[in-house]
Amino acid sequence: MVSHRRSEMALRDHDYVIPANHEVEVVLHDHNYARDMPFVEIGHQQVEEVDIPLEEYEEPMEVDEEPVGVDGEPVEVDGEPIEEDEEPPIADVVVNEVPQTYITLPGIRRNSTIYVDNLKYKYYKREFLVNTISLVCERQKNRSHPICFGTASVSRNIMDNRIFLLNPHNHQPSDIDLNVPYLREAISNRGLDRTNTTASVRTIYNNEIIQYMFTNYDPCGFRHAEAARNYTHLQAARRVAAMRSLERPTIPQDLHELAEILNNPRYSVYSQTVQVPPSRFFQQEVVINGRSVGIVFANRVTIELYRADLNTVTMVGIDETFKTVPSCPSDLKCLLTFQVVFNSVAFPMVYVLLGSMTEETYCGVLMVIRQILPLDYDRIRFVTDYEKALMNAVRQIFPTSRLVCCWFHYTQSVVRYCHRKLNNVLNLIRTHDAAARIFRMVLALPHLPATRNNPLCPNVCVLDGYNVIMEYTRQFPEIQVVMEQFLENYIRGFWIEQIGPERFSVFGEDHQTNNYLESFHSTLLKQMGAHPNIWDFLQRLVIIENQFFVEFGQRQRNLQIRDIRSRAERENTTRIIRENIQQLNRDHDILAFLRRTGHRNDGYVGRQIGPYP
Repeated sequence: MVSHRRSEMALRDHDYVIPANHEVEVVLHDHNYARDMPFVEIGHQQVEEVDIPLEEYEEPMEVDEEPVGVDGEPVEVDGEPIEEDEEPPIADVVVNEVPQTYITLPGIRRNSTIYVDNLKYKYYKREFLVNTISLVCERQKNRSHPICFGTASVSRNIMDNRIFLLNPHNHQPSDIDLNVPYLREAISNRGLDRTNTTASVRTIYNNEIIQYMFTNYDPCGFRHAEAARNYTHLQAARRVAAMRSLERPTIPQDLHELAEILNNPRYSVYSQTVQVPPSRFFQQEVVINGRSVGIVFANRVTIELYRADLNTVTMVGIDETFKTVPSCPSDLKCLLTFQVVFNSVAFPMVYVLLGSMTEETYCGVLMVIRQILPLDYDRIRFVTDYEKALMNAVRQIFPTSRLVCCWFHYTQSVVRYCHRKLNNVLNLIRTHDAAARIFRMVLALPHLPATRNNPLCPNVCVLDGYNVIMEYTRQFPEIQVVMEQFLENYIRGFWIEQIGPERFSVFGEDHQTNNYLESFHSTLLKQMGAHPNIWDFLQRLVIIENQFFVEFGQRQRNLQIRDIRSRAERENTTRIIRENIQQLNRDHDILAFLRRTGHRNDGYVGRQIGPYP
């Protein structure tokens, strides 16, 4: 009872719980410091917010359910966590040593400061007065220790580092590692920096603690390496997670809620580009039949800046990726990218988070994209995968454009079909020379014209190639039944009759695949990871958008921005296939053409099914 009264009297004597603004009042009430205390109006003194340790008032993201102290660890007294309504004990020791000077260190809260005197006592700022700054012992805020009512003051003149003790401490100073606050601040700043290209706290932590090895004359680098002895990655991860949760909006439950957050000016950091000045990146929500089905992102300033160049584009690729889709909102299905090929390089121009993959949804999204992107659609060639809903939507929204599909996706689909256990095709391909040969010839079918009378190859078409493969298969009775079922049911029944040769034939095309989209999705996965947090995803997406904004201008000036080897390989493949077509026109040997051309995808196929004859 006596202890309780002494605490109340000391609090009234110090008046450090006078609320300076709404935020401080809320924090104090959370800790029972200001219960039933009257509001006292301050005269001409300007009162600053008290520097309260971050871990004492924020709620970490599923990393720590217990009260935590200044080091980020659970607070305990005699082995038991302190309860919220429990009064902290008061020490009986009075220290007579008087400090003379002080230094400032980064505080636990972001952009805050702590004061440490030459005896290593720590203080938080209480009041910002006319000529001085009033300080209180850090144990008045850190409830993991007996409370101390020590106070001091320092001059507002930053050149004057003297400190004047007003009320003595009742405890010995703690053993403080003066390097830890600098490392903690550096990691926190990097973890919250929207231009940081990694969300991994482990990567940030490692970069900071090895920095000194390469900067021998940088005191910060050496300081961080020393601090790592007493500041772990786990502490850093907890702190960054908690600070991110405070700065970010709540995780949206659906696409409509995400759109509402992105329309909120308070969270413009997630809806704007990183260029200076920033422009709007989030464009609109796509709503169909009263349901939100898509969120569209595009940089209209970039599109307008490069309008003349975009008008020269003749090839567009559309594809979806699933691995980098954020885990929440739960109704997200995929990320659709709409890319243009300019000067032989692909650039993503529009990104759409999709909550549905129906033909109706694709139509709604493509209508929005057509309004955003000013292309000459009468001469555009669209390259997509073989998803029927997407192909139908492209034909409906862009009726004057030409739709072709992708040789890579054709190959991918055939390989996946062979992997099915029920048809036994894969085992034959791996073990029988003739089956492997038939498989390669099937992969070469898209390089034949869709119909006869093509000016570049007038006497042969895809159906002719299919018939030649069927005749060849009948020469091998031991594999004939399985391979004929594969050819008749899948190649003819699905590809020729349902998809149609005019859709999967890539005859005469310079770009026979949309591998540039697949390459972009691979880059996306490396930078974002699988199923990231939605806010990490959006922060990384605006950085990627800025990369392509810069590279478009570089390509406009004819600078080389991609590895020339991939382009050379593509051009070499196109040249070889063109030579094979010329040979076909001379000798009319369809079987030889298919056997020669079928090897062009051996690298990918070998990685998917393993070694085969």
